[in-house]
Amino acid sequence: MVNFDQLWTRHLILFVVILIIYFISEARGAWQDSVKAKVVSKLQEHKVDKFLGNQTHSDHFKLLERDGNYLLVGTKNIVYNISLATLQEKKRLEWFSSEDDTKVCRVKGKSEDECQNYIRVLALKSDSVLFVCGTNAYKPVCRDYNQTENEYKYIEEHSGEGLCPYDPNHNSTAVFADGDLYVATVAQFSGADPLIYRKPLRTEQFNLKHLNSPNFVSSLHHEDYVYFFFRETAVEYINCGKTVYSRVARVCTKDKGGPHKYRDRWTSFLKARLNCSVAGEFPFYFDEIQSTSDIIEGFYHGRKSKIIYGVFTTPVNSISGSAVCAFRLDDILDTFDGPFKWQEDINSNWLPYQNSKVPEPRPGQCVNDSRTLPEMTLNFIKDHTLMDKAVPAYWSQPLILHTGFGYRYTYITVDPQIETVDGRKYDVLFIGTDAGKVIKAINAGTASSDNKVVPVIIEEIIVFQNQAPITSLLVNNFAFQLKLIVVSQDEIYSIPLHDCERYALTCSECVALQDPYCAWDENRQRCTSSEPRGWFHGKFVQNIFHGWDDRCPEGQPPNSEGSSGGLYSHHQASRHGGDKEGDTVSTVDSKPRDNGAMTGAATGYVGMYTAETLAIAVTTSIVTSLVVGFISGYIFSRRCRNDDVDSPYDDGHYLEQPHRSGPLCQETTHLNHGEGFLSPGTNNKPINLVLNVPPRNGSGKNANSSADNKPAQKVKKIYL
Repeated sequence: MVNFDQLWTRHLILFVVILIIYFISEARGAWQDSVKAKVVSKLQEHKVDKFLGNQTHSDHFKLLERDGNYLLVGTKNIVYNISLATLQEKKRLEWFSSEDDTKVCRVKGKSEDECQNYIRVLALKSDSVLFVCGTNAYKPVCRDYNQTENEYKYIEEHSGEGLCPYDPNHNSTAVFADGDLYVATVAQFSGADPLIYRKPLRTEQFNLKHLNSPNFVSSLHHEDYVYFFFRETAVEYINCGKTVYSRVARVCTKDKGGPHKYRDRWTSFLKARLNCSVAGEFPFYFDEIQSTSDIIEGFYHGRKSKIIYGVFTTPVNSISGSAVCAFRLDDILDTFDGPFKWQEDINSNWLPYQNSKVPEPRPGQCVNDSRTLPEMTLNFIKDHTLMDKAVPAYWSQPLILHTGFGYRYTYITVDPQIETVDGRKYDVLFIGTDAGKVIKAINAGTASSDNKVVPVIIEEIIVFQNQAPITSLLVNNFAFQLKLIVVSQDEIYSIPLHDCERYALTCSECVALQDPYCAWDENRQRCTSSEPRGWFHGKFVQNIFHGWDDRCPEGQPPNSEGSSGGLYSHHQASRHGGDKEGDTVSTVDSKPRDNGAMTGAATGYVGMYTAETLAIAVTTSIVTSLVVGFISGYIFSRRCRNDDVDSPYDDGHYLEQPHRSGPLCQETTHLNHGEGFLSPGTNNKPINLVLNVPPRNGSGKNANSSADNKPAQKVKKIYL
């Protein structure tokens, strides 16, 4: 017989345990969608420079290359040369596909818009020679141009096969290193042949272990290696389904290919996975890299390091999320020096390869002359290009997270090592989105002695009102211009890196910005910036880590743990003229938060309690509810449930159930035979159970009862 009390209690306890685990994991997890921007602003038109290019049709702005004080912009049929200071066009290079190439492209089934010449490679061979490659109506071509003060002069033309994609929608990247051009792109009209190429070397053709449907993101040169960042279908996951991983690959600049049949193949090509994930028993990965910064050299936690920032997203059909992770160059090198990953046969798992079986010299390293490498080493590197370990994220977690369907991160650039009043330095991150916004953020824990991440989103700038995706960003700090170049498909804007006085009117508001560019000038009583790039004169108040300072008249915010009903109280936009076009939408709150009290990615939660406080409060309330609910439910169930289950013998073969009336039922049982326990046996005498049956009808009388309304007796014999 089912005991409803026990069943109900078990289900309740199970439900509560699930709730406790859920809330604790939520409170202590590294999810930080609740990190809110200190400032959400629109652009002020008088502070913005614009370049619109050809306004009769879309230019497809995508490619940027800096040339001193000027910016080269590769578009459809044109390379613009514009001033970084004013965004005014200085000169242009026009290169249209020939009529014959366009006709052949149309015959192959491509549209008129596709059969144009999209510039996809721009590189300065020297101060006077510009190297340009274009899709040229699905027939890639490259040219050299000699640039003069006012124009570009054509020098020579050669095939762009392997240097430029056929399809303008294919991602590619290129970099000059030691006089050679290194390109990661897609060859063939169908785009079925991805490759990393430096004449005459390339990756293995149609070998999925080398490249498997890659999307190339960026490339950079450092010392003896050229690094390529891309995302691709993970061949090591193929036995479990299909997924995309982010990769970093490298080749040696001294690589000359191998002997004989390896003369046009890389002998140093290796690749590894990039691990950008929220830690846990089952990590949540951001697997699709979208952009990387240049190599940033600076001091982090008291030691000098070189790091690379990257933007990662989840798949489009997954939970919508974006993250910024950093990777130390030393960790990348350590991964490439670690064990290889291999698969014994097509049906086997991918496992670490035994180091004792790796041939010497070790495959993938730079050697003086790769043409002298033994065939054993070359055969090994052909099938073992993947490293077993992933490159770990610096700080072991993402620096900035965003989840939700509002926007995704698309691009990142960094203004590195901005010095603050106390001499500490911070990297200021500018992150582009697919909704026309730029996110300005820092890790306020960078200068701390421990490995702490304190994410701060200083500003969210609405750059493009039409929500055009941002395709590129560039920090211009030349000659103290201090501008951010923001590029969409049809427009290029130049906006200020900071606007301290606009967002803060008091000392506490200025310090609460936690902006390395901004500090409160006690002499002039205003929020100001370092000009130029230093705090040499005056008396300034700034605190990036905590966001408050005792020197401000307000001092440390009372109950900074959050007892004041929130760490901030919002200013109204009208205080700053927010109703006017181009002014601030909402500004930083007047009471700064103490980021130092929180660690990890969850520190960005703008709320009343820390994660630990929230977990304790939720757990206590749940346990209290459990006790009260259990007592109430028990009493309720005892009063209202059917008491038929009271007898241990609920079977008609043993006992006739009595009839009942009234709110509480009475029954008596008389054992007319013997006392104490009955021993089992076949000679036991019957026991008469006399049951007093109460009346059943509403008048208090039973059909079988006597006139004085005494309960009728039923006797049942039970043989033991």
